[in-house]
Parts: sequence; structure tokens; C-alpha cells
Amino acid sequence: MKGIALTALLGLTCLGVYEISKLGVRIHRGRQIAAASRPYERRNPGAAHRILVVGDSTGLGTGAVRPEESVAGRIAAEFPAIEIINLARNGAKSADALFQMESVGLERFDIVLVQVGGNDILGFTDLGKMRDTIRQVLHQAKENAANVLFISTGNAGLAPAFFPPISWLYTARTRKVRTLLMEVSRDLGVQYVDLFREKGNELFRGDPDRYYTSDYLHPSSEGYRIWYEELKRQTSLVEILGKGRDRTGTE
Repeated sequence: MKGIALTALLGLTCLGVYEISKLGVRIHRGRQIAAASRPYERRNPGAAHRILVVGDSTGLGTGAVRPEESVAGRIAAEFPAIEIINLARNGAKSADALFQMESVGLERFDIVLVQVGGNDILGFTDLGKMRDTIRQVLHQAKENAANVLFISTGNAGLAPAFFPPISWLYTARTRKVRTLLMEVSRDLGVQYVDLFREKGNELFRGDPDRYYTSDYLHPSSEGYRIWYEELKRQTSLVEILGKGRDRTGTE
């Protein structure tokens, strides 16, 4: 019995070392992908609508093959007569998103798109502090735009980059953050895009090579396509940008 127990323990130890090694490789790969990523922006002085994007790597579009295949890029492709200012940056947490919002001063936009929360989940930002900061971010966004749309992340624990028990911990953490973000958004009248799914009901997990980039944490171009479809389905984006114009920008 002792021999069996020792063999099992050794096997678990080897498995743990292997998984940690894979995670290290994926973190390194993610940093390389992030370093090569550029935010999608479109300067258009005659724009019918102006959009400000603030937040983290998902707002920047890290993982997309081209900036045009990020959420911001897909908005511009479908609604050409717009201007997009993108202040999102890799590694940003909610406090960084607040700084990004404050940096635009009194500048006006038709939409502020906030994409943040994943790094607060992974970095275990204090939930009370996060609640206060997100409230400030969204309040400031409402000062700058009539329409505020908020995308956070899906179930971080289901990202293939992670393994048990880390994955279980991040799923539990995501549930708490999701509840927090939905409550604050509801209180402030902000349209929140809910990307959270439980295990067994997660599209990305079923085909990770299609929906994740090679670090198995950030969405791929196809992953961002799904996010964009959810943005359109769960918010009034199309109504706001399409009002009075066709998709070529013609009156």
C-alpha cells in the first residue's frame, strides 16, 4: 500500500511540475503576443459617431491576428463613419482604466466602451476596492458619453492556460467579480455584456485552438468575433451607431 501511495504521489508531483512548466511557457508566449499587439484606432474628424475604448489587453485586442479583428476593429468595419480612440493597454486593471478615463478630461463621445476586469481577477484585487474603482470608472464614462458599454471577461478559470486547483480558484473568483460588475453596472444604468459561462456551456473551451490565441488565455481573432457578436446582441450598439445611416455611412 505504501508503495502504491508513493507512486501516486510521485505521479502527481510530476504532473504538477509538467503543468507548471506549460504555464510558464504560455505566460512567456503571452508576453510576446502582448508586446507585438497594437490597439485599433481610427481618426476621422468628420465622424458621425465617436467611440472611446478604455481597459486592458482585451480592449487593445491582444491575441487578434490583426488590430482590425479586435472588438474595436470589428465595430469600425461594420460602421465606417465613426472615430475610435483606443486607450486600452496590456496589463491594465480597473485602477488603470480610471486613469485612462480621467486622461480625456471633458472630451465628449457617443460611446465609451470599457473592457476591463480580467487582470483584477487574476491579480486578486480586493473586491471592495475594485467595486469602488469600477464605480468611479463608469461614473466618469457617463460624464463623457451618453452611452456606456461594459465588457469584462468570460470564465477565467476555464482558460486552457490554467489547471486544477488554479482553474477552480479562478472560476470561483470570476463568479464573485461578475456579480460585482453586474451590480455596479445596473446601479449606474450601464449596459453590461455578460460573457460568463459555466463549464459544459463554454464555447471557447470546446475548441481552444480556434477561440484562444497560442497563450491559451487571450481570445483569438475568432474569439473576438464571438465577443463582438455578444456586444451587439446584449447592448444597443447597433441602434446607436446605425441610427439614420446605412453601414457604409451614407445618410
